[in-house]
Amino acid sequence: MNPAEDTIDIEVQYQPLFELIEDEFDVEIDGLPTQSYSGTMVELERAGEGDMILADTSPGAVPQLGPEEIDVVGMREAFGAERYFGTLVTTADSGITEVSDLEGEAVAMADVGSVSGGMAPLWMLQEAGLDIGNVAEGGGAEDFEWRSGVSHDLAVEELINDDTIAAAGAGEFASVPHVPVEQIEDEYPDLYEISPEVDIAGTRDPELRLLDVSPAIPRAPIVVNAGWQDDLRYDIEEFMQNVEAEELQHDAFDLADELGLDLPDEMLEEYNEGTLDTDDYDLDEEQEADWQDFDDHTLWFSGVVEADHDAYEPVRDFAEDLDIAFDDIE
Repeated sequence: MNPAEDTIDIEVQYQPLFELIEDEFDVEIDGLPTQSYSGTMVELERAGEGDMILADTSPGAVPQLGPEEIDVVGMREAFGAERYFGTLVTTADSGITEVSDLEGEAVAMADVGSVSGGMAPLWMLQEAGLDIGNVAEGGGAEDFEWRSGVSHDLAVEELINDDTIAAAGAGEFASVPHVPVEQIEDEYPDLYEISPEVDIAGTRDPELRLLDVSPAIPRAPIVVNAGWQDDLRYDIEEFMQNVEAEELQHDAFDLADELGLDLPDEMLEEYNEGTLDTDDYDLDEEQEADWQDFDDHTLWFSGVVEADHDAYEPVRDFAEDLDIAFDDIE
C-alpha cells in the first residue's frame, strides 16, 4: 500500500475492503504499508513463485513495471470519476501568481514515483519553462530547489508551515480542500467538472491558491504480481469489480472507536444511514479536528472498474515529455 498521505493510517482506511475479501473468500489479508511509492514497486518486483500480492499503487507503476511484472486488476473510481489531477499550489499571500515565478524558489512534492504528486508537478514546471535537471535520477533541478520524498499531505503541510517553501506539488485530494471553489470554477473547468474533491473545496484553513493543474490522469490501479495466476486471484478480481460503493463504507462507530474520536452518536448514526448533514452539528474545535480525521480515513474510492495496461498510456506520455526513463526512477 502506497503512503499517499502520511497522516492517515492506511490499514484502517482500507479495512472495509479487507473485510469484504476476507469474508467472501475465507482468506486473511496481511496489510503492508510501504515507505515510498518505489517501495511498493520493489515488493511487486521481488514477488516469487507462490506469492499472492494485491497492491494499492500509483498509476506510474503500470508502465514502469509492465505486463511481465504485474497485471492490472482494475482502476479505482472515486464517486463517478475515473480521472484525477496533479496540482501546484502556493499560499494566498505569497505574491506568486504563475508557475514561472517559482524560478529560484523551493518546491515541496512527492517523489517521481507518484504521478499526481511528483511527475505531474514536474511536468507543469517544465511546461512553464523551468529546467527540472536530473531529478528522476535522484539529482536536483536547475531552476528551482526540489524538495521531494514526502507524501502529498506533508508537501502541503510543509508549504503551510515552512516560509522557505514557495509552492507544493500534490494530488488534488490533498490540495483542493484548501482552495476556494470560486477559483477552481473560474480558472480550471476540467478540475471543477471532474473532481469529487470540489465538494469540499475551501473547507480547510489556511487558504491556498492554485498555480496550475495537470491534464487529467487515469486514477490509481489495484494490481497483482503477474505470477499469481490461480483461480482465487481471478475470483477476487471479479469480486472487486462488482463491489458497490456502500459496501466500501466504514461502520461509523467502529471507525470512530478505532481512531479514538469524540463525535456525537447521533452524527455517527446518521453517517451510517446516509443522512448526515454536518451543518446540523455545532462541533467544538476538538470535535471539528476529530471529524476531519474521521473523514480522512474513509476509503477514498467508491468502486473498481475494469482496466488494463493500455489505460495508463497517458502516464507514459508524461514520462516521455519529461525525458524520464522508468528504469531510472528512484
